[in-house]
Amino acid sequence: MFRKFTTILHQAVEALAPTLPLQEDFIFHWKAITNYFLEKKDDRQAIEHTNLPSHMEQMLDILVQEETGSESGSTGPCMEYLLQHKLLETLCTLGRSDCPPGMKQEVLSFCSKLLSRIHQPLLPHVNVHRAIKRLIRVCGETQAAPTENEEIHFLCTVCAKLKDDPYLVNFFIESSKNAIQEKSQANSNNTQKKPGFSLVNSLLCLLHSADSRVSVKACEGLLLCASLPEESAASCMVEHTSFCKDITHHMCSLYSHLPKSMDPVDIESVEAKWGLDRIAECEDALAFAGKRPLISFLSWLDYCDQLINVAHPDVAAALSLQIRRGFLEAVVEPALLQTSEPCAITVTTHLNKCLRLVTSKPLSKEFILFVVGEERSPEKPGENSYPLRQKLIDRCNHLSEEMSNATLKLFDTLLQKPHEHVIHNLVLRNLLGRGYHAKSIAEHGEQIIQNGPSTQEEALVTDDQEEIMTPASTPLSSPPSSPTRPEVHRIVNSFLSLVPEEAKSSYEMADSGYDTYLRDAHTQFVDVSSVCSPWEWPLSPVEDPAFHTEEFYEGAFLRMLFEKLGGMLNQSYDTNLQVTSIIAKLALLPHANLHEYLLYPELPLKQGCTSLYTVFKKVSSDLEARFQGVPDFNRKLVSVRKQLTGVLAEQRSIEDSSMLQGVIVLEEFCKELAAIAFVKHHDIML
Repeated sequence: MFRKFTTILHQAVEALAPTLPLQEDFIFHWKAITNYFLEKKDDRQAIEHTNLPSHMEQMLDILVQEETGSESGSTGPCMEYLLQHKLLETLCTLGRSDCPPGMKQEVLSFCSKLLSRIHQPLLPHVNVHRAIKRLIRVCGETQAAPTENEEIHFLCTVCAKLKDDPYLVNFFIESSKNAIQEKSQANSNNTQKKPGFSLVNSLLCLLHSADSRVSVKACEGLLLCASLPEESAASCMVEHTSFCKDITHHMCSLYSHLPKSMDPVDIESVEAKWGLDRIAECEDALAFAGKRPLISFLSWLDYCDQLINVAHPDVAAALSLQIRRGFLEAVVEPALLQTSEPCAITVTTHLNKCLRLVTSKPLSKEFILFVVGEERSPEKPGENSYPLRQKLIDRCNHLSEEMSNATLKLFDTLLQKPHEHVIHNLVLRNLLGRGYHAKSIAEHGEQIIQNGPSTQEEALVTDDQEEIMTPASTPLSSPPSSPTRPEVHRIVNSFLSLVPEEAKSSYEMADSGYDTYLRDAHTQFVDVSSVCSPWEWPLSPVEDPAFHTEEFYEGAFLRMLFEKLGGMLNQSYDTNLQVTSIIAKLALLPHANLHEYLLYPELPLKQGCTSLYTVFKKVSSDLEARFQGVPDFNRKLVSVRKQLTGVLAEQRSIEDSSMLQGVIVLEEFCKELAAIAFVKHHDIML
């Protein structure tokens, strides 16, 4: 009330008194401030009961008015007075003492408004940036301070100015050289001071504020600092602040609040974005145990991902590496390897959720290296160079279906990441030596051309199906010796004829042919090809001596997939869908060695070697032996298909339904692979 009365009285005096020149008026207000401190007697009087805020506001208004009325780029007499007489340094000293109480808030507010409302560059002036730097060090000194709002507003204003003129950040980095100069000016000894970045340090202090608005603004300020293009700022932020450790420690702290065991369905249902991590009141009724801490954790991970996306490369790499070491290896890995099955499933689902959320390349790379390791040389049977990778692959064959599916989903997500190392580590490093091949490329090509396709097989694939396709942009890879059109028909029909006619049920549906998969396969192949184009994969199969092994071994990952595929008549519907989804993603990849190994039914294999097609043949033989012993096999098969597609609303129990579902998945997957083989050939030939 007293402050409002003082302001009104001052305005009335100004209206009645003759107008003074701006400089005289400015000096008058400044002397009124200094005289207060010279004459003060009561240190306990709050600043609201003084004229100080009004005088400071008037000084700011005069500076803005002066700049508005002067030519662009020129410095008026009031601003010259402020710079020459070091007014900001004096104000910063008064603010640091916070005497009278509330002075610190007023000084912070004054400096924030000065930097934001004055358009001419102030920070390059030594008497400005030196004072601002001193004021920055005051921010965040006391936790839960009443000045937090003014502190974070001031720091964010400085960050915004640095974002506009990044070179100015060098004024705020305490290098050894600058520290010596400052000590010399203070007539102290010349002992070197440790380099630092006080702006980042103050933001890190406010990051842990109990006020969520202050915390979010501190995050925004750190994001701006991390994105500055100056090498010196990036180096100082990484090497001379606790930025990376604090960010990672906060992630670990949030993760530690999650329940040890959670329903994977609940985890998958949560969507979180940084800054939007508040649960609406209407969602409280649907909330499950651990939802709030899970949203907070995922929101923080999303913030880290956004920060790394825009950060200087050095900052992005350092923070990503710290997250891998301090969070993934120190916290997630022990939890992932624990013996408790429910807890291990929960952590696996958490990791899968994190992988799907992360999009920045540096952080994605560290997550990938954490899961599969850094090894790039061919695998050997029984070798376990990276225990976590092998443990996860083994869990895909776990007795617990929930554990198996959770781990398969993790690998499915990995294969969707646009990173070459995933494909190389899991699959390609074992195929580049081409140790599976029994003949040369030329001999294989001659054999196919001489044999030619049968009339019956050619009739299964029509030219109408080729018209469905549209030309792709650029062919990226080619199977060996680019097969002729009759050969691709032969390949397609080899997959289509794997399932015995008596075990097929798709004829009951409107879209029963493999051509229903063509459009999706084409779209997926174009997308995958664009992602893989920077990796410069070979256009024809290679036999790289660096990857030659005495005995061919497809690797632990492919062997596990072949084992799962071989048991699809005995597995659940969900497991079969997950396995076929992974194999389909591998089949779409435009690498020549992988293409021929997965999609060439007549590929000559060395003795003892297994390919995708040979696994299919074993499943087909098993099916022929089993379906004849099932009463009313065809009727049951059609009923199960109708239940799966939703045509039959009644979900009644059917005997041998698990096997019947496996037969349906087998038939549909063969059609999908046939479509992929056709699309890849069509794209290459065009």
